Amino acid sequence: MTDYEKLGAFYLGRAIDPESSEIRDELLLYDAKDLTTHAICVGMTGSGKTGLCVSLLEEAAIDGIPAIAIDPKGDLGNLMLTFPELSPADFRPWVDADEAARSGRTVDQQAKWTAELWRKGLSEWNQDGSRISRLKEAVDVAIYTPGSSAGLPLAALRSFAAPSVEIAADVDGVWESSISSPSSPQRSAFNSRCSSTT
Repeated sequence: MTDYEKLGAFYLGRAIDPESSEIRDELLLYDAKDLTTHAICVGMTGSGKTGLCVSLLEEAAIDGIPAIAIDPKGDLGNLMLTFPELSPADFRPWVDADEAARSGRTVDQQAKWTAELWRKGLSEWNQDGSRISRLKEAVDVAIYTPGSSAGLPLAALRSFAAPSVEIAADVDGVWESSISSPSSPQRSAFNSRCSSTT
């Protein structure tokens, strides 16, 4: 068993020699026991923050550690793009036809080129389709999109919306619904007034 396939060992790549910038054979592993409840990842644009965080999320998922990720930029939706076979047909729906044309390729050629690029890149880091399969089987990715139907709609502030004209006009109904909860402050005040008059 490869060291990073052990439960609790997050594979983040291989160490780089700081002097020569050459990639060494030494594995860069993160011990899941060192995870905290909060973390921050800072760095310059293009320094690899998103890549690191995606790697941590993927490794956690493979080990059965759940995550809720709030992603205003929209990068983490790519976690859904898991193609264990790394076949051109898997990549084809996601190929940008304009990008393919700029590269002098058809969409099918670009899909094949992308599949080969991913296969080669992953193999250079000792990864293959079996790890992608493990990730795909371990997670149930759901993308909630507040205020949009692009993913699973989510209305977090719906309870703060103004009531309809009909509900607002029904003063007795509003009063009844506001005191129907035993912990409602209106009910406590109502009960206090009732008990002080008896």
